[in-house]
Amino acid sequence: MFRTVREFLEIGAGAADPRPGQIQDPVIKRLQSGRTVAGLAATGWMLVSYPLAEGRAEFVLGKLVDLVAGFGILCVAGLVAVAVFITATRPPLRRVYLSRLKAPGETLRALLIGAILSGGGGTLLAKLLRGEIIPWSEIHSHGILATVAAFVPFLVIVLPLCLVVVVMGGFSVLSCVWYSFNSCFRLGDVHELLPALISPVLVWSLFVLSCLDGPEVAAPPLVLYPFLLGGPLSVTLLSVWEIRRLNQRYGMTFTSAMGRGPQWTPEPEWEPEWEPTLPVAGQEPGHGTPSPYTAPSAPYPPYPPSS
Repeated sequence: MFRTVREFLEIGAGAADPRPGQIQDPVIKRLQSGRTVAGLAATGWMLVSYPLAEGRAEFVLGKLVDLVAGFGILCVAGLVAVAVFITATRPPLRRVYLSRLKAPGETLRALLIGAILSGGGGTLLAKLLRGEIIPWSEIHSHGILATVAAFVPFLVIVLPLCLVVVVMGGFSVLSCVWYSFNSCFRLGDVHELLPALISPVLVWSLFVLSCLDGPEVAAPPLVLYPFLLGGPLSVTLLSVWEIRRLNQRYGMTFTSAMGRGPQWTPEPEWEPEWEPTLPVAGQEPGHGTPSPYTAPSAPYPPYPPSS
């Protein structure tokens, strides 16, 4: 389990520290965030500009179904990709990648715990407010003192505790879902190339599901189909660019990641041709290493004491 509530919320919100040595390119992160913001803006524009094909309740339910379906696709695709990747890796690196599965497991565990807290806390809160757990009518029949004695702890302790559990669980679920879709359950902690490999599978699967369910807004085809294709194509192009950038800038390839290719280390951008060194006994400045045939100079004798 999690050591503190803060650790649980940090893992759920994606604020946990990455593994040591993990490459986090700020340009890649900015482009991913920009693509997500652009996608949300385009979705909002579509919902404002065109009427819904169905009612609002059906639209919200459809989005929830798509979210659950995307979550399931992401879990299956992630498990299959990690299993194939680790199986194809040579044994020395295989143990390293197996030890890195802790981070995706923590994210999945935070999501499940958040769902249990929000669902269980919400159900408990609804039953408390409806009087299904505490029989308020029977308590009220025993007099005003019994009612006050039962209502004050309920108002001060039970109700705030339920609200905190529901809010904390709901925040963890929403942030975990958001972070899981953007980081593919922190599979970058296993290897930096895995999120770029799995993201296109997720978005194209959701595109197929949206095509099978029918359009959600009554938009003309010239607007609807470019909008539907914009998400998968942008994610695919961004993933291809991310793999190319990781290859050119950091020397990462799938063959080298699996230990089946040459391990390439990027050259430093600039190295000084000459560095000044301190003078060494028996060595002229700027004339290489001292000669083995030259005796080191003896220190100067101390001055004789003055009479």
